[in-house]
Formats: sequence, C-alpha cells, structure tokens
Amino acid sequence: MLRLAVAAVITVAPLAACDNDDAADGVVGPADAIRAIVAWQADEQEPVLDDGGEAGLPVIFVVAGDGATIDVGVQADVASAMVDTATVRFADDAEDAFDPDVEGEPVRDSGVMLLVGPIPEARRTISVEVDRYQTVDDWEALQMEITADARPTGTDDESVSVASVTAVTPP
Repeated sequence: MLRLAVAAVITVAPLAACDNDDAADGVVGPADAIRAIVAWQADEQEPVLDDGGEAGLPVIFVVAGDGATIDVGVQADVASAMVDTATVRFADDAEDAFDPDVEGEPVRDSGVMLLVGPIPEARRTISVEVDRYQTVDDWEALQMEITADARPTGTDDESVSVASVTAVTPP
C-alpha cells in the first residue's frame, strides 16, 4: 500500500519548526522547502479542467512523511504564498488524499499527493525525499535538492519565492 517506511526514521521536529524568514537569510527552512516543492510540482502538473473546459489551478496535497501534523504556521505560509499557483491542501493522514469511491483510488480532485520526508536543519542547500502519488498504488520516489534564492533587494513580499528546487533525482 502506501510507502510509509520513512515514518519510522523521521522525527517530528523538522516539519514542526517554523521560521518562515529563513530563505531571506540565505538558508532554506521548512516553509521555504515546502513552497519550493509545491511550486515545482505545480509546474510539472497538468492543469485541471472544470466542467466548462477552463483550466484551473493544480490540486496538490501535502502530507508529512512521518504522519505528524505540519506546523500550522508553515501551512499558512505555504497556502498564502501559493494561492495563485496551486490549490494546496494539507492532510494529517495520507489516506485522506485518496478517493476510495473511485476505482484505483486516485488522489482527490485530479490532484497529486506529496509525501514529504524530513526537512533538514536550515542551510543554503538541503535535500528532501518526496514520494509523489497519482493513485494509492501509483507513486514515485524523488530526491529534491532545494537551494535558497536571494529575495530581490527591497522586497519584503513573503509571496516572492526565496527557494527553489534545483535538482530532482531518484533517491
């Protein structure tokens, strides 16, 4: 079923920490990392079409790999920063992202679920394991390198990306 083996080795602290200004200081913190991962996924994902054929925002579920709750401050930071890029939904339980009433149990709302591994201590470049699910049985493991970007001079706008995914490889 779901690949949750990483849960046994992950601690709660890395995703629970909440210093949203880390990347502005040249290092990637938890909110910066998840924003970068979601932005990368939004660029990769096909648009969702509504009943009228209009393209909508991609739906991206984010779940902590250890089954813990991602800090509410991190959730708020990511959701507000990504409001024009993706519909981001956080779930405490990976099973909540899947639709059990549809054959194959796809991710709800034609979305993707990202099971995010531990976020290491803030540094300029970090590496995070992410399992990307289309359905309960269709997933791929990714190793993402995330690097802090310089926020444009004089910009205090939190929605300006301050970290980005710079490499994606199999773990």
